[in-house]
Amino acid sequence: MKVTIFGEIYNIKSQADPKYTASVAEHVDRTMMLIKGQAGMQDPLKIAILASMSITDDLFQTREKVEQQSQEIENRCNSLLNLVEAYLD
Repeated sequence: MKVTIFGEIYNIKSQADPKYTASVAEHVDRTMMLIKGQAGMQDPLKIAILASMSITDDLFQTREKVEQQSQEIENRCNSLLNLVEAYLD
């Protein structure tokens, strides 16, 4: 399939759903356009690097939140298990 990112057309081969691939490309394009507007840069390579850093930062923050939530769920489950075991004893 073909996607357009920052005015360039790319042929993408992927086993992912085409809608998903298009959505990913649109996200990259939007991020690059946003950075271009905010930073006033014209160099596509620098814009792509800053966009990749921004997207990676979002990914890392999301991973950290998921890890914190997983730890909280595990702690709650352990507390409930302890309560159930105490009640059964």
